Amino acid sequence: MTLDPLLAFQRQVLDGLLDEDALCVVARGLGLNRILAELARVCATPRALVFLLNASDQDEDDLQHYFMQMRSGETTDEASTVHIIKNETNATLRARVYRQGGLISVTSRILIVDLLNDVVPSELITGVIVHNASRVTAESIEAFVLRVIRQQNKQAFVKALSDAPETFTQGFAPMDKTLKVLGLRHVQLWPRFHVAVQNDLSRVETPVVELRQPQTRAMIDLQQAVLDCLSAMISELCSTTKLLDAETFNVESSLFRYFDSMVKRRLNPYWHRLSGRARGMVSDLTLLRRVAELITTYDSVSLLEYLDTLLLSAKSAPGALPGPAASWMGTDSANILYSVARARTFVRANEPLPESTQATLRTLGLPDNIVPVLEVPPKLEVLANILNEIGVLNHAAVAKGADSGPALIMASSARECRMIRSYLSSLHDYVELDIPQQYINDKHSGRHPKMMVNLLRGFFKWKAQATGIRGNSSQSQRPGSTATGSQNQQRQGAITGSQNQMRHAPSAKRRRVRGASVAAGVRGPRAQADVLEQESSDLANTIAANDSTDADSADDADEYLDSDDWTPNAFDEHFGLLPNAETIIVHSYASERNVLTALQPTHIIMFAPDAAFIRQVEMYRAHSDRLQQVYFLVYDNSLEEQRYLSAMRREREAFERLIGDKATLVVPLDERGTMASPGSRLLQTVANRTLRSARNTDAMEPATVIVDVREFRAPLASLLHAAGFRVVPRTLDVGDYVLHDGLVVERKSLPDLIGSLRSGRLFNQAAAMTRHYTSAALLVEFEVNASFSLQTINGLTDTISPSAISSQLSMLTLTFPRLRILWSSSPYETVSIFAELKQGQGEPDAERAVGVGQDDGAVERDSLYNAASVALLQAVPGVTLKNYQILARQFRSMREVCEASRSDLEMVLDAGPAKQVYEFLHQAS
Repeated sequence: MTLDPLLAFQRQVLDGLLDEDALCVVARGLGLNRILAELARVCATPRALVFLLNASDQDEDDLQHYFMQMRSGETTDEASTVHIIKNETNATLRARVYRQGGLISVTSRILIVDLLNDVVPSELITGVIVHNASRVTAESIEAFVLRVIRQQNKQAFVKALSDAPETFTQGFAPMDKTLKVLGLRHVQLWPRFHVAVQNDLSRVETPVVELRQPQTRAMIDLQQAVLDCLSAMISELCSTTKLLDAETFNVESSLFRYFDSMVKRRLNPYWHRLSGRARGMVSDLTLLRRVAELITTYDSVSLLEYLDTLLLSAKSAPGALPGPAASWMGTDSANILYSVARARTFVRANEPLPESTQATLRTLGLPDNIVPVLEVPPKLEVLANILNEIGVLNHAAVAKGADSGPALIMASSARECRMIRSYLSSLHDYVELDIPQQYINDKHSGRHPKMMVNLLRGFFKWKAQATGIRGNSSQSQRPGSTATGSQNQQRQGAITGSQNQMRHAPSAKRRRVRGASVAAGVRGPRAQADVLEQESSDLANTIAANDSTDADSADDADEYLDSDDWTPNAFDEHFGLLPNAETIIVHSYASERNVLTALQPTHIIMFAPDAAFIRQVEMYRAHSDRLQQVYFLVYDNSLEEQRYLSAMRREREAFERLIGDKATLVVPLDERGTMASPGSRLLQTVANRTLRSARNTDAMEPATVIVDVREFRAPLASLLHAAGFRVVPRTLDVGDYVLHDGLVVERKSLPDLIGSLRSGRLFNQAAAMTRHYTSAALLVEFEVNASFSLQTINGLTDTISPSAISSQLSMLTLTFPRLRILWSSSPYETVSIFAELKQGQGEPDAERAVGVGQDDGAVERDSLYNAASVALLQAVPGVTLKNYQILARQFRSMREVCEASRSDLEMVLDAGPAKQVYEFLHQAS
């Protein structure tokens, strides 16, 4: 397979990148990866040394695939390739690859360590290509890499690419900050409405059939219920916190994933002031957005299982407080959501079903007192009709001798692909049930696809397992409280009556809920959970009774695809090579980027809307005339359609804003003519003040800080370098930062601090630091723009608890009195703290810092007599996994340990452990 030639606008993009160092922002779907591949082909020569940063595994695989295809051409150098360096590549091999030159894709952490250790020949560096430039910030390690390269080689070029224009419009002057971090002065913008793009993609019209499938009544009710929950929660969150703007944080924006990070970024500085209910609502918004997505992408059974999983995970034990999701699960809208989700899957029979129906249900592994509804997603039925139409057209084309390629179905996720494959594989396989006449209507019928029946059987098996997990404690609290079918029917009827009064206009025209609270109209969060628990118990008994006779019937219940009786002899019957006219391929949008070029389909069915893939189809049509028809499926007046239209509008508005910002862009230069990165001037001011006083000389050398290589994932090392420190990366066994030979610092972020305290790892680290260094410090560092608070206001108590963070820190300081705790509000503040600690101190010895603690890792074999004596030594109070090795080297036997005085033990151990050992060995019996 040969590569398609570049379109005219793609050649313009590539020429612009080759002519000047710039940040290139391209709309999604316009072939950014192909442009990257062509740029990489130019740089992949032994005469140059070019680094590729921020490339994902899929990007690297695509590049290798491109080079394989390019290598088949006559004009491509056989030596051209991309070298990939991972964590498994040792330093010797990395140095050899650097010397060979070419294009090297390497992680930023490995590259910065090699740059600081002079493993990379900086004089040979030709340039750097930064992929996914929207992720680069002032604190990122990519900014560190670019700063070091520009200091060591001012002639190196920097090319940055991105296809996420929305990220450059969030916050204050985001594009200006990104340009300063990258050290660039030029921006190239290529939106879909660019004249050159418009000319190339509109030259050939793409035949599109748009099918706007109406939603079922149940889907509309589910959608409205989720929107009501979102609207009420956002309204209460804005009114209670007083920190969120109702015009920005609205229901429409909550349908996108960026909404979660936007809310957390706004509330982070005040997180410690928020109530537990407000913090829980922030997490619940993510769950509700996920539920809104699943209404149109999941089948009815899978959606019900997901909702019940949320309910079980939020349900508290008997006598305990409600779970974190009870804030929205107790509302009327949540009750409607759960009731409608169940009603479109199955209903309980008010009276016994016919014996034949009960026998059929038991044979299928289902309870015999339910009536399956099993609403099939309407898109699947439309998809079947489209495939029939394509089959007729393909057979007619084959009869005329015309070329007819495969039909390609594109779905939003891998799970949706499995659903489509399962439905098509059992398209004509139905299960017939003899349902009483009172249950027969538009929704309830006795004919169900076997795929849906299998899913329902798997759902009931999961419910039975959930009942076993919940235990018998909840069952003992409600004897004789079995809910009858008539009560359940009355409850469903009441909810259905309320549903009929709801209007389902688009969210832009929907009446807003003013002053609404998720606590309004609460019917009790326990009511819905009790119904679920009782239902699970009843179904568990039914499943348990049926498993003994029909255990084999539910083996395939957890999968979409059926696993019918299979024998090796049936291979030829079911498998073989199909002609293109009869081939149907199902792919997800994220599975493969070059699927159109690889498969060359003649018919494309977009099962879910995706703006980026639409542009890929336009480019495929511009290169080839094989495409005959595109079917675009979307649920009419749905959240799916609204997300698609909003995404298109957000991208267009983002490019329009970037075009305006580019026209007024002013990038300041420093005294050397290069761009000053944000925060560098402030850090340099701190360094000039503190480091000069540390040296007491006008011509000062940069202060040195030895940094553990594992710490380069954090921004502190980069900020230290920006402040003028000489950063020396080494692998340290004790501590994270060595400021001088007598001071070591262990840095902990807040999550790492909590995890280290709970696991006990921090106590071992503190013991090692205080043993080997005169001064040891624990640095607790908070994130930028995060609340500078260890605990929330509500979490502070006047009691001592072993599980509380404050109590554990108190125990740590009592155990190690020489350990000091430093509190830093951000990495920028840590730079100032380090500068003050360096005043009047010498520089650390790198070799000594590396050797500290290495002798603690193993004990000489001849100093340990046998395993039994070591086990006995470890059982003594005060002896840990660390200090027992010191005792084993100092004392030849347990008898010597027992005869040692307290002063002898204190010379070997710290005062606290020595006291524990001595008192245990010499206490009176």
